[in-house]
Amino acid sequence: MIPRPIRNCGLLLGLMLATTNASADDRDSASSRIDAIIRFDLQKHDLQPNQLIGDIQFVRRVYLDVIGRIPTDQELASFFADKGRDRRARLIDELLDSPGHESHMFNWLADMLRVKDDYYRIGKTWTFHTWLKTQLRENRPWDELVHDMLTADGRLGENGATAYLLRDASMPLDSLSNTLTTFLGANVACAQCHDHPFAEWTQKDFYEMASFFGSTAFERVDTRKPAITLRDKNFSKANLVTLLQPNMERVVFDSTRSTTFPEDYAYDDAKPGEKVVPKFITWEGARRANVTTNDPRQMRNLFARWLTSPRNPRFAEAIANRLWKKFFGVAVKEPVTDLDVLEDATNPQLLNYLAQLMRNVDFDLRNFQRVILNTKTYQQQVSVTPPEGEEFRFPGPLLRRMTAEQTWDSLVVLVRGNEIDQLKTDKAHLMERLVFPFEFNHDRKDIAADRERIIEFAMTLTPDGKASNGEGGRGLFLQSKNRRGGERRGKGEWLRASELPQPMPPTHFLRIAGQSAREVADDGSTEGGITESLAMMNGDVTENLMTSSMVIKAVQRQNTRAEQVALLYRSCLSRLPTDRDAKRCIAALDQGLDLGDILWVLLNSREFIFIQ
Repeated sequence: MIPRPIRNCGLLLGLMLATTNASADDRDSASSRIDAIIRFDLQKHDLQPNQLIGDIQFVRRVYLDVIGRIPTDQELASFFADKGRDRRARLIDELLDSPGHESHMFNWLADMLRVKDDYYRIGKTWTFHTWLKTQLRENRPWDELVHDMLTADGRLGENGATAYLLRDASMPLDSLSNTLTTFLGANVACAQCHDHPFAEWTQKDFYEMASFFGSTAFERVDTRKPAITLRDKNFSKANLVTLLQPNMERVVFDSTRSTTFPEDYAYDDAKPGEKVVPKFITWEGARRANVTTNDPRQMRNLFARWLTSPRNPRFAEAIANRLWKKFFGVAVKEPVTDLDVLEDATNPQLLNYLAQLMRNVDFDLRNFQRVILNTKTYQQQVSVTPPEGEEFRFPGPLLRRMTAEQTWDSLVVLVRGNEIDQLKTDKAHLMERLVFPFEFNHDRKDIAADRERIIEFAMTLTPDGKASNGEGGRGLFLQSKNRRGGERRGKGEWLRASELPQPMPPTHFLRIAGQSAREVADDGSTEGGITESLAMMNGDVTENLMTSSMVIKAVQRQNTRAEQVALLYRSCLSRLPTDRDAKRCIAALDQGLDLGDILWVLLNSREFIFIQ
């Protein structure tokens, strides 16, 4: 890993924000610079920035954008009790350092990295979930986090970061393409099979990059076969598959492996079947990095250092562009997966500055977000999506629907209150306990030689050292002694999206509302539709909210109809009702509707589902 002092060389001191406690002057200077760049661009196009939003809109927006849910009534009261002039900045700091931010960022990254509970033929990936959440909790710099995923080795049960490369273990070329697209915005997919028709990348370029992984084995073992070899009267094949997966799915160096050009390679710059020599790609105007060693063991580390380097002309740009889109609804350069020509960005100067800011904060994602959230541009009124073909120049954020995760987490906070931010599930230990405390033969056939000690170890994992082939099934070794809930819609199900199975089944509210199936990167949807509307109007989630949620119970304790309506509005929409709304709600209650009906109306309003 590159020492952090080296990476700090040559950074602009005026923008130094490399610690969490960076001074307000540095933050405000960077935020003002972003505002100035956008204001200049708006003026060039005869446009004006939107008006600044009031505190009510700001609080709801920043809660949704930073911790992924609406604020509670108590949180609203706490903000408005603060009379300091910098209370917005201090709220931003508080939210960025909260457990809710970890949950929200996990959802965002899980969509980007296609995080699932189960990978085909690999089994459970809970160690990856815990690893990723730990990185977010500790605020690991983005370059270090990515570097660790690209260089991870060992067993999945011991090192959760290996799951990133194991995700596409059976498709190494696709894995490289996804890596370059996700972390660099490099549009190289076509170059797997032929020279790219619209970009600089050639098929040779692609294979030269793939060869950095040529001596790495991503062992995505079909553990069904060794399980058949090992099974006996105590453990079924399904049980042993579960036991073997955290041990046999791994990333290791393999000296017998290398990358060769395909047999159908059709260009005259290399021969079919010829061994590929690793070489870094570059962009026009950028200096090509040199490969400094021929040691196959070092190639993956060299690749990771090159990709995450501050000198890479796309790494900082890619993550800065993605985070900007997270807050504004549209990136400076769309699509975020194609940064081949930075000059095609809506505002090239803005994208250049955001990338430099990312480098200046040393890839600290919280500090980068802190600067963006404190801009006037972010705190201005929203705009509607412009007509197709018309570029959006950021007079403020776009009007956006909540993501599926934001909607779910906002409903859950109404059910349980803000305790949900503290409720964390961690199943990694269920996998870690399965890791063999000894070396064993990874060969699918020869593993029989280790049957005795594998079965002996398996017995230590079962209750009273006993097992039955007919009981427990596939989950015998994955039983948690502290399982939450159990009943349908019990408290164990009213958890934040980040703490539920990844992703949820297609019939769950999250999926209906647009949660990605995690087969394709960045596939979450905010389009809405009839199915989501029906779930909001008639689903058991809304029914639970209307009858037994924490917010309904709190509203019922109020003394007057007016106080009850006011609390419902504050809890759902983060504002007080207008006089007209209050009178209509009170009249409806007097005519026989109940408080749950008023809640239903608010939850199904456009004002609830949109981030304004």
